[in-house]
Amino acid sequence: MSRLRPRPQRGQFHLARELYGHSALGAPLFYFPAHSSCSAGLIMAGTHGDEVAAVVALSCALRSLAAQHLKHHVILAVNPDGCQLGTRCNAHGVDLNRNFATKNWDGGGNVYRWNSSADARDVKLSTGDSPGSESETSALCQLIDKLKPKWTVSIHEPLGCVEDPDQTDLGIWLAEGLQLPLVKEVGYQTPGSFGTWCAERALPCITVELPPISADAASEEYLDIFISLLTHDR
Repeated sequence: MSRLRPRPQRGQFHLARELYGHSALGAPLFYFPAHSSCSAGLIMAGTHGDEVAAVVALSCALRSLAAQHLKHHVILAVNPDGCQLGTRCNAHGVDLNRNFATKNWDGGGNVYRWNSSADARDVKLSTGDSPGSESETSALCQLIDKLKPKWTVSIHEPLGCVEDPDQTDLGIWLAEGLQLPLVKEVGYQTPGSFGTWCAERALPCITVELPPISADAASEEYLDIFISLLTHDR
């Protein structure tokens, strides 16, 4: 039996989803559970609402896959308010990837580039009133405590690399499949990040940074490797 659905059927979702919380504006936070939770990882996108190529490409892979072949849990939009508003931050103006309760959380705020061609990181965002202050952040942490995934893959853009501090077999496989360089760090400090939160809990975390690419191109170029990731045995 093929692991893929016929393409005419891929326009709508067929997979069951489960609620794990609500966003700042009350949007449902949901995930697609693995067909079997045994040895399942967690794959997620949409932490930053302006990184739409990752969300669309992962959605296309999910909709292409027959339900019984989904081996890992998936969150398409960690930050649904940001995805709807087109902002990096959530509705409170908080960069969720600097809001996790880590030892190095910094309440002084964060800056980022307006787009990939900007020459300075000068656009300001909050990191929250306290570590883990945002509903999206706390709900995700509670979900991970519940699911106890074997590993996590967080998909972002537009740095064009695969960050894997431990240089795991999965990280190497992803870098080769995506044809992106494998790095141990992105080259700047990320206090309060999801990756740091995972590291403090000995939870393997691989951060995929797609290059600057349209959602349409990403859904074509990365469809096969994302499908392979969703069905990966590791």
